[in-house]
Amino acid sequence: MKTSLRFPTALACGLLILLTFTQVSRAQNLTCTFSMMDIACLGQHVKVTYTGNAPADAIYTWDFDGATILEGSGQGPIWVKWLTTGEKHVTLTVHFQTQSCTNTKAILVVELPALFHMTGGGSYPAGGIGVHVGLSGSQLGVLYKLRRNGVYVDNMKIGTGSPIDFGLQTEPGSYDCVAKIDGSDCQREMDGVAIVSITGGPLFQHICMVTYDTAAQKNMIIWNKIDNPRVSHFNVYRETHLNNHYEKIGEVLFSQFSTFVDMTSEPLVKTDKYKLSVTDTLGVEFEKSPHHKTVHLNINPGIYGFNLIWNYYEGFEFLTYKIHRKLGTGPWMVLDSVASNVNSYTDLYTTSGLVTYFLEVLRPEPCIPTKISGYSSVISNMATAAPLGLEEDKLSGIVVYPNPVKERLFITIPGEGQALYMLEIYRPDGRKVYESQVTNGNTGIDVTGFLSGMYILKVKGNTTSIVKKFFKN
Repeated sequence: MKTSLRFPTALACGLLILLTFTQVSRAQNLTCTFSMMDIACLGQHVKVTYTGNAPADAIYTWDFDGATILEGSGQGPIWVKWLTTGEKHVTLTVHFQTQSCTNTKAILVVELPALFHMTGGGSYPAGGIGVHVGLSGSQLGVLYKLRRNGVYVDNMKIGTGSPIDFGLQTEPGSYDCVAKIDGSDCQREMDGVAIVSITGGPLFQHICMVTYDTAAQKNMIIWNKIDNPRVSHFNVYRETHLNNHYEKIGEVLFSQFSTFVDMTSEPLVKTDKYKLSVTDTLGVEFEKSPHHKTVHLNINPGIYGFNLIWNYYEGFEFLTYKIHRKLGTGPWMVLDSVASNVNSYTDLYTTSGLVTYFLEVLRPEPCIPTKISGYSSVISNMATAAPLGLEEDKLSGIVVYPNPVKERLFITIPGEGQALYMLEIYRPDGRKVYESQVTNGNTGIDVTGFLSGMYILKVKGNTTSIVKKFFKN
């Protein structure tokens, strides 16, 4: 590249003399650097991002060595995953004008750590030396980190291929372990827990998960209850409108199943945090557990399709959110999966009619509140809506009242003469609960048998449709 610079000199014979210099610079060499992790789990979503100096309109050619491309192109970020183990090689070639460059980086794809079982635990007398907590086996080189009541303690062991002893533990609580492959995000919760208690000492109960009860349309708290004859009942707490301030909302006897449905929750409106505590047979209540926070899914229609936004689940570690979708009253399908650090998604869905979504978080180990059944995943609330673009000219004046309704819902459809319309009512999970053919004018519907909560009312004409929401008390 040439650059001309002019500098004035002194006057000579009344003339201004300009000296011109030409500066030549060498073009910057094209670079093909990119970033990604060095080690990944089988099936883990891996982020690859170009970090070189080429502009966005250069030609980028990626070779991901057999990986599935999940999202992204060009400079990225690009999300990929491998379905086979071994060393993989990612190659990038960049072309821009007369220059080109190529770069290759290796990534090691490995299996998740093997599953082993917690060992040890038990009771010891106050003032004693504690009890041993361990793991039934280990893998060579894998890191094993001990947790108490869901919080990591300063106790980590490197796998030797043999069982592990974390030593004598004196703090009462529920101990578990997370295995992690060093230098990666690959980790797995080990099976079971080791309970350490002091004779006559405190009792502690950890939450397993908080999920959405599709039948009641409310939040459900689930835990694997401790087996201790001193337990009288469990206390359920929910965060109030004050940050980190909890109030008691219920009790569950030790003899009952270890689940609690919060009938005062509003999962369609907001997220909630919960904690548990234990009360013994002498009436003494002990320390509350760490909190779990629900996933609240919100959707809004865009110009093309829907924008899904949610908060992160809090309570245990996981890698992926699964996005489920249902069209109308059809079957549920998995639309896509995103990494656990993602909290938004746009579905380019433009077909007319209702669409329903929910999110799923797969727990590494299931919750078993009974001896015969369990829960393996957390789900969010179910959100239903209709795309933008539905014609509303004839139905724009529709009135639905009272709202909220207790016994009888009235719908007034404007218009002259007599026109036929199809009236449908859906639950937020997309399940149709009412259908009837009506005419313009006033129509009354008995809703005394409906469960409390939000409903979606859809009125369809020959060429027009409109969707309304109402609440049943």
